[in-house]
Amino acid sequence: MHIDSNDIDQLIQAHVQKPEKVYVYKAGVQGNTVNDQLAFKATWSWWAFLGGWAFFLYRKMYLQAAIFFVLSLCTTIIPFGWIILSIASGMSAFYFYAQKFQKDLLIAQYGQKPIEDVNQTLQYLGGYHSWVTVVAIIYYGFIALFAVPVLLATLAIN
Repeated sequence: MHIDSNDIDQLIQAHVQKPEKVYVYKAGVQGNTVNDQLAFKATWSWWAFLGGWAFFLYRKMYLQAAIFFVLSLCTTIIPFGWIILSIASGMSAFYFYAQKFQKDLLIAQYGQKPIEDVNQTLQYLGGYHSWVTVVAIIYYGFIALFAVPVLLATLAIN
């Protein structure tokens, strides 16, 4: 999908809903787009690296959030599996965001409707869930409270 260079900042701002983050997401979208086609390029997001599934849920990428959550449960049995998954999350975050952005542009009918209407639709489809931060803190806090003492007790027994 061709995005007019005069529109991209405005479109991403409507979608991200955080003006200070436009340059970050713009670079992610442009880095994962070749000849107006989506193409994976390893980029980096510290938030996705540290947050994993919570980052994707925060940015309303529900399928990716579910996949990374299930994978995070599965990788607990693999030594250092969590670091591999965190790296994969950090490297792929902007690709998945670019994918969502392009899909949302199609739904908003970019190029067929006035830019104001497209921006309004992007605001609805994009944005973020601020409540995810609380859920992630509770989830990881629960793990720290219960899993770490069990691990330490297991190590002490051996």
